[in-house]
Amino acid sequence: MSQYIHHVPGRIRIRSRAFQCYGERADAAQDRLLAMDGVRSVEIKPRAASLIIQYDPERVSRAALFATLEDLGCMAPVRRDNAHVRQMGETFGKALVGAAMQKAVEQSARTLVGALV
Repeated sequence: MSQYIHHVPGRIRIRSRAFQCYGERADAAQDRLLAMDGVRSVEIKPRAASLIIQYDPERVSRAALFATLEDLGCMAPVRRDNAHVRQMGETFGKALVGAAMQKAVEQSARTLVGALV
């Protein structure tokens, strides 16, 4: 996984290989984020390529925070490939159907063996 974004209301945690915010750029990002209305705290860990933002979701949007990071060049745009998501859904669906069929076969075998005994 090249990007990991964990979000709960009022907190964003980003860990990503694409997150590149070092030195002056990290300082600028922290200053600019903290200047935004509703941002409570910003913790940038360049060595771990991670960022934690505490914010008030009623005063600042998650999209605005990501846009600011993208503008500063601290992170690549987060993209969702619908074809990839669709393929993952199909794979999960097939696995789920396969597991259900296996369970049904096992149950049928138990019933058959029970009837023979």
